[in-house]
Amino acid sequence: MAVIGKIRKHSVILLVIVAVALLAFILGDFVRPQNKHLSEFIIIGKDKINYYDYLDQYNYYSDLLKKNGSENVEAEANDYTFNEMVDSIIVNNQASPLGIMVTAEELRDLMAGEKPHPYAQRFFGGPEGNYNMQLAQGFLDNMDQYDSASVANYLYIEKLVEKETYRNKYLNLLAKSFYTPKVFAHKAQEENGMKALVQTAQISYSHELVSDDKIKVSEEDLKKWYEENLYRFPQDNELRNIEYVIFEIKPSERDLQEIETEVREKYAQFVESETPQLFVNTLIDSRFDSSFFKQNELPAHIDTLLFNAPIGTFVEPFIDGDYWIFAKLLATESRPDSLHVNFMFIANEGMQNAPRKKEEAKLLVDSAFLALINGQAFYDVANQFSDVKPDPQNDSLRVWLEDGSDQIFFDRSTAQEFFDTLSNFMPGIMTRYESELGTWIFILNHKTAIEKKIQVAMGKKLIEASTETFDNIESAANNFVNGLDAYEKFDKKVTESNLNKRSFERLTAMAYNIPGITGSAREIVRWAYDEQTEKGNVSNVFNLNNMFVVASLKDIYPKGHMALDQVRSFVESMVKRDKKAEILTKNINASLAKTKDIHQLATQYKSTIDTVNVSFSDRNFGHYGPEAGLIGKIFAQKANQSLKLFKGDMGMYLVNVMKIDIPSSLQVDKNQGNSAEMFNQQQSMMYQSKIQNSAMPALRKLYKIEDNRYKVF
Repeated sequence: MAVIGKIRKHSVILLVIVAVALLAFILGDFVRPQNKHLSEFIIIGKDKINYYDYLDQYNYYSDLLKKNGSENVEAEANDYTFNEMVDSIIVNNQASPLGIMVTAEELRDLMAGEKPHPYAQRFFGGPEGNYNMQLAQGFLDNMDQYDSASVANYLYIEKLVEKETYRNKYLNLLAKSFYTPKVFAHKAQEENGMKALVQTAQISYSHELVSDDKIKVSEEDLKKWYEENLYRFPQDNELRNIEYVIFEIKPSERDLQEIETEVREKYAQFVESETPQLFVNTLIDSRFDSSFFKQNELPAHIDTLLFNAPIGTFVEPFIDGDYWIFAKLLATESRPDSLHVNFMFIANEGMQNAPRKKEEAKLLVDSAFLALINGQAFYDVANQFSDVKPDPQNDSLRVWLEDGSDQIFFDRSTAQEFFDTLSNFMPGIMTRYESELGTWIFILNHKTAIEKKIQVAMGKKLIEASTETFDNIESAANNFVNGLDAYEKFDKKVTESNLNKRSFERLTAMAYNIPGITGSAREIVRWAYDEQTEKGNVSNVFNLNNMFVVASLKDIYPKGHMALDQVRSFVESMVKRDKKAEILTKNINASLAKTKDIHQLATQYKSTIDTVNVSFSDRNFGHYGPEAGLIGKIFAQKANQSLKLFKGDMGMYLVNVMKIDIPSSLQVDKNQGNSAEMFNQQQSMMYQSKIQNSAMPALRKLYKIEDNRYKVF
């Protein structure tokens, strides 16, 4: 007992020590000197982006995407943040030495001038997009009078406009730098005008003389061709291949029976309940929603049975997706869908920095009300009395209130409370609404058409695996992975356990989705790219959304060039093609030594003779497909010479050049000169388009970019 007493006396000290130890443990990775991935989160040449700056920008974009209802917030916010921050540094490094800048006057004109940037036009245009230059200039001149959120939003938009303008100036400089000398333009036009008429017979690489079963390819053949053609296989990013098995967490037959029994018991109680709203709230998976719903807004089965039914009608339990549902019709009303209002808010003491007593606030409310009744302009009254000042971004205190909205305002009032209060009034009515923290003044401008709506109490029960079933599935996953320390063992056990093995090839470090895995798969991707994960490693069990997953890292393909295994099938097809070409060349040349008659040769090799009109600028050779190399060889010949054999991509070709038309080179008359000028303009436009689409990816390749996002996200 004495020992316990001493411990109690020093319990505060012990708690402090434990807390400090826990904090040090949690933050250890972040403060270690060797852990550079926070301060050097992204490296672009000699420039660095630290984690915290990146996170601020990422969070901002995430909030925007959530407000816009994006389904892939994390991935989109990550891509947008990375592209914006990296490209901004690269453009600055490229453009700054050239003296490119955006002046303060230019920026103000872009934000509040006669021809504003589209971002500024939207910011100062309100919900209806009507840009007001006076409002914009007034905002810039009196920014200190606006709330901090509006100012912060404006400054962010202004920064975006400045960056985009700066970037466009640099890209326009690149685009305008293109020029085709007239001699080159004339030469290009001459080549475009080159035409030939040829007689040809194709001996395809699928010919019986060179069928696949007659072609032998060795590993040395593959390696030789691969090394000679390595330039064909650039790989800008490291890639990894994984294989994985999924243990889905699904309810057992016993679970399904028990869930149905429970639902039917709850439904019987629901039918007897005098307060179905409260009963619904006692269920784990249900919360009573007091909203009124239009037709086709509720689950189809409920909508069909209740929309025209008498009040008090029940819907027996049924399955809808992952839920059992039952319901009761509580009320019907004719209500508008939305209300459009002007509003102002006058705060009591302590709210919105209001230095006034409640009685003083009431006097302000009465004064504002009287001013509005006497016909004073709403915005003038709001500027004088309201503690929420007009904001150019949301059109100065005008808003749509929607029936069923879950929006909550800063004083903890809800949009639904406002809607229920105002929906019974006619447009043009002005009224006030008292909340705990202040008074709202509303003018009802417009309300949508009245529609029939119903209020329903719905009970729900999620159809899910029981704790016992969950534990059994988790045990199966753990038993599977137990003792697996290499890919070969993983692969063997998958077969022995009769499991469905899946694969994902060319997995990137910032991938978010893996086939068959619901939700984000970032945890698996981070494991696959962890510096400690080696080829052949097998993961622990991942507990993801409604499933357990075990993965094995099958292959690692470093940045630089694709490995032979990645392109093996393509390389093998090319080696076979070359070997077939060698055999056919030997055989056909032997035949050519005996006869130059294309008809006899076509018959001998079971081919047909075609006459093809071809231009030097063509990519395809007649109906045979892409044969750029063959077309080039044809125009290196002279007309009416002996029959020639050429190797093509699709087969071997016997070619008899019957006619070649090559325009005169540098004899340029007026029409040719105009045509050359048009060609120059076309090339310039193509180049400008290419700059807009390809300049930034090309510039990124000039910089050594080290991206460590995968270690954190």
